Amino acid sequence: MTKKESAYSQIMVVRPFDIEAQRMICVMNHADVMELGIFPLDRVEIKVVESKKRIVTVVDVTKTMVKPNEIGVFNDVKEELSLKKGSRVKITPVPKPVSLEYIKKKLNGEELKENEIKEIVSDISKNALSEIETSAFVSAVFMQGYTLDETVAMTKALAENGKEIKISKKPVVDKHCIGGTNGRTTMIIIPIVASAGCFVPKTSSRSITSAAGTADVMEVLANVSLSISQIKNITERIGAVIAWGGALDLAPVDDEIIKIEHPFSLDPPGQVIASVMAKKASVGSKFVVIDLPVGPDVKIHTKEKAEDMARKFIAVGKHLGMEVQAVLTDGTHPCGRVFGPMLEAKHVMQILEGEFFDDLAQKSCELAGLLLELCGKAKKGKGYTIAKEILESGKALKKMQQIIKAQGGQYIKSSKMPKLKLGKDVLAKESGTIDKINVRKCNTVARIAGSPADKEAGLYLYVEESNIVKKNQPLFKIFSKNKRKLKLALNYAKKNEIVELEHNIIKTMR
Repeated sequence: MTKKESAYSQIMVVRPFDIEAQRMICVMNHADVMELGIFPLDRVEIKVVESKKRIVTVVDVTKTMVKPNEIGVFNDVKEELSLKKGSRVKITPVPKPVSLEYIKKKLNGEELKENEIKEIVSDISKNALSEIETSAFVSAVFMQGYTLDETVAMTKALAENGKEIKISKKPVVDKHCIGGTNGRTTMIIIPIVASAGCFVPKTSSRSITSAAGTADVMEVLANVSLSISQIKNITERIGAVIAWGGALDLAPVDDEIIKIEHPFSLDPPGQVIASVMAKKASVGSKFVVIDLPVGPDVKIHTKEKAEDMARKFIAVGKHLGMEVQAVLTDGTHPCGRVFGPMLEAKHVMQILEGEFFDDLAQKSCELAGLLLELCGKAKKGKGYTIAKEILESGKALKKMQQIIKAQGGQYIKSSKMPKLKLGKDVLAKESGTIDKINVRKCNTVARIAGSPADKEAGLYLYVEESNIVKKNQPLFKIFSKNKRKLKLALNYAKKNEIVELEHNIIKTMR
């Protein structure tokens, strides 16, 4: 950012506020703003008269919080400049960041250059952009999309702006699912490939749109808030971790962007690719399998869009020195019977313990097999067999037990995990054959019930597609610790067709 001092500055007195803004913001009286010729969300440089320390902040305006010639600062600014009540500071207007011009350029549908994307990422990382300005950038990306060159540039910028985890052992591998469905394949794949001699510093996200993210589910079993040194140590010692990536600063700007995407569940494909690949690069992954579920009720609706994303993942991987295999998977039906952290954690452990081998186990072994082939731990066409043998032999369970223990948890057999107490069945309104189970609506029910914040909230399916059901037969059960949320989830489930029966008449017209 270019800082040209205005011809007019003003000495002001500091008034601290004990508030964490997580932004470099100051509060100024309306009279002072008029005097300096600035507007709300403009920038000023705050320079401490005694120490000469200085930073640039965004201006918020008030008529009552601070008096004329007094400037309000939150803890972020106070700590950065070592300010106290009554400190004297010099306030000087400064120009807006040049990155705002690049954001406007993107809003107009123009392609951004690598240096322009780096400038935007840099300004977000320094809190030089307000939330409104960062939101404008996210909106521009959502509306206009990224070219391949922009995606590569954003990936590099996100990775370079954060910290790295350097694993000394090889091969370092990873797997990522774009999401939108249920079933924690990651928690089955990771112990399988780690048992085969791979190293997986797996950093996972919390849920954005689904009932639970991998970090939400793993947190039922063990601590997921690990430091970079813990992740490195555990991975090199036992082969893998399954941690939450949100507190690691691996790609901190990406986390800021995700916060803004979250309220509207925005997931622009180019930003998704950059987000995923930046975090894979930051942990040193060299072999990556990307799972792209396709279906009308998940994030990727068509095969054509999935293929386009797959090509971009592979291309970005090449630019970063990774071997990437992208896999289109069936997202038209649930992957397993459960939605929600505790239910999904139990389901994963049941598979690892060998209680059953369902479609979630099948998909996990298929993906694990591809990863083993990709990194040379299995011959072409033999990966699935090896992965399934590792699972059925109990080696994957033993490895998962080691991971849980290393992350501060204690292994509890699935049959002894706490039983969910507060739940209500939803019954079939009529007899018939089940044609479809709507994955998106299942996720919505679980989220209304309180998932993922409430680990016990979720949905358990009694039935599968093609099952024949009778009127008043239980279709699924909704769980929640909160009676009010349980009632809201039940109301939603009754008004929306979660489980759809076959009908010969598609539409009537007159």
